[in-house]
Amino acid sequence: MTHAVGALPPRWRLRDPYAHQNGIPRFPPIVATVLAARGITTRQQAETFYRPHLLPDHDPLLLPGMADAIRRVQRAIDGGELIALYGDFDVDGVTSIAILHEGLAALGARTTLYIPDRFTEGYGLNFGAIRSLAAAGATLLVTADCGISSVAEVAYANELGLDVIILDHHTVPEVLPDALAAVNPKRIDSPYPFDELAACGVAYRFLEVLYDHLERQFDDTAFIDLAALGTVVDVAPLVDENRRIVARGIEVMRTGGLRPGLAALSRVSGVAPERFTSETLGFALGPRMNAAGRLAHASIALRLLLERDYRRAFDLAQELNSLNRERQRQTEEATSLAEELIGPGDAPLLFVVTDRIAPGIVGLVASRLAERRNRPAIVLSRGPEESRASARSVPGFDIVAAIRQEKHLLVRHGGHRAAAGFTVRNEHLDELRERLTATAAARLGWEPARRIIEVDAEAPLSALDGLEVKGLMRFEPTGHGNRKPVLLSRGVSLLQARPVGASGDHLRLTVRDGQVTWRGIAFRQAAAELDAKLDIVYSLQHDFTGQGVEIEVLDMAPSAAARPLER
Repeated sequence: MTHAVGALPPRWRLRDPYAHQNGIPRFPPIVATVLAARGITTRQQAETFYRPHLLPDHDPLLLPGMADAIRRVQRAIDGGELIALYGDFDVDGVTSIAILHEGLAALGARTTLYIPDRFTEGYGLNFGAIRSLAAAGATLLVTADCGISSVAEVAYANELGLDVIILDHHTVPEVLPDALAAVNPKRIDSPYPFDELAACGVAYRFLEVLYDHLERQFDDTAFIDLAALGTVVDVAPLVDENRRIVARGIEVMRTGGLRPGLAALSRVSGVAPERFTSETLGFALGPRMNAAGRLAHASIALRLLLERDYRRAFDLAQELNSLNRERQRQTEEATSLAEELIGPGDAPLLFVVTDRIAPGIVGLVASRLAERRNRPAIVLSRGPEESRASARSVPGFDIVAAIRQEKHLLVRHGGHRAAAGFTVRNEHLDELRERLTATAAARLGWEPARRIIEVDAEAPLSALDGLEVKGLMRFEPTGHGNRKPVLLSRGVSLLQARPVGASGDHLRLTVRDGQVTWRGIAFRQAAAELDAKLDIVYSLQHDFTGQGVEIEVLDMAPSAAARPLER
C-alpha cells in the first residue's frame, strides 16, 4: 500500500513459524497451516470453528448484576413503570436500544428512548438528560453501551428517584457507579467466561434471560440481526460467542428476510441480502448508520431499524446514504488537514488539535492516522473552552489505560483498549499532550514505526486449488480477532495493473503463477513499486458478483527486492 511521508514499508511476519508442522493430517495443506497458525490443530477444533453454532453458549446469568437487573425490570413491567432506555450514538448503542425496545415492548413494557446529541451533549450519560427523563415520569433508567464510567451521573439519577441498570462493555473504572445493577463482562469480579461481548451482545443476552425468567418464548431471529450488526461495526473480536452471534445473524439476514430498515439500507448500498458477509455489515451498512450520529442525530438510524413500513424506511435509508457521502467527503478533507498539521515527523503518539475538524468525524480521522502511521492517534475538535477527542490505538498499546492515567486533567473519558474518547478543558491540552506522548514513548519507543502484516502461510499462488480456496473462504465471518487468512506468494507474474477508483488510488491487477491466473484489487496502492515479478501478500475475497473469488493484495514488492518474511 502507499505509505505516509517518511514511513517505511510494512514488515511481513509469519504468525506461527511451526504451523506447517502442526497442521491437521489429510487437510488441504495450506488450509491446515492457516488453521494451525490460529491455534486450530485438531479435527474437533476445526469442526467447531467451521460450524459456529457449535461454539460456546455461555450462561448469561454468570454476568455480574444480571439477576438483579432481571428482577427490577420484571417489577417495572408488572407495575407499568416508564423505563427509559439510554444509548450511545454509534451503531452498537443504536442496535442495543433497538433490541431492548422491541424485546421489552413485546412483553408489555412502557419505554421511552433517549440517545444524546453528539454535538450538544457528548458521549454517555449527562445531567440534563437524566433530569428530563425523570421529569417525564421514568422511574427506571437502563443504559446501553455507556454508563460504566458515569459515577456522578448515576448518583444524580438516584437522587431524582431513578433506579439505574447499566448494560455496558467498556473498560471498567476503579470505582463503579452506584447503580442497582452494572452488567458488564469486563468487570473483574465477572465469572462470565467471555469478556469481549459488544453492548448489543449484552443486551441480547439480557433479553434471553428476561424471556426465560418470564416463561416467554424467545425468538432469536427477531433480534440476532441487530446483535450481529452492532458486534461487527463496533469491531468486537469475532471469536467465541461473538462468532456464533455474527454467523447466526448473517444467516438470518440472508435467508429469513430482512427487517424493512435493513432491506432499504441494503438497497441503497447496492449489496443484495444473499451476499451479506461481515464485511457488508462493517463497510456497507455500518458506515451509513454511523453517519447519522456523526453529522446529524443517531435517532435517524434508530428510526430506520424500528420502522415497519418499507417506503418510510427507504426514505430514511436514502437520508443516511446522503449523510454518508458527506461524511466521506469531510473525512478525506479532515485527514489531509491532520496530516499537514502533523508533518513528516514520527512522534510515538499523534496528537492533533484543531477547530477545523467536526466532533463527529474525529474518530474516523484518528483511525486513519493510526492505520497509516502505525502510531496511537488522538484527534481533538477544539471548542471555545473544551475540546472533544477520539483516540485510536495500535497493537501493544492500551489507549484507554493511558488516558485514564490522566483523568485528573479530563472532564470525562471512556472507551476500551483500541478506541477511546474524552473531553478536556483547553488549558490542559499542552500538559495532556506531553504526558500521553511520554507514556507512548515509554511503551512503544521512539524508533520509526513500521506496520506489521501477520502472514499465516507462504505458498505458491499456483497451489491454491478448489479445496484450498473453499477451506480458506469458510473462515467467515471474519474481522477483528479472526482476520481473513493472509498468504504470501513469491515470484508471481504481473500481467496487468491499472488505476481504478474515483481518485485513481487503487489498482486492479491480473497476476499469474504457472497456469493459474488471478484477478485482484490492491486498495490505496496506485503508487506501489511494480515489476514483472512480484511477491504479494494477500487474502481471498468474493468478487463484485458475489459468485467468484479474487485476491485482495495487502502489500507487494518486486521479487528482486527479496523482502524477508520474519519468523
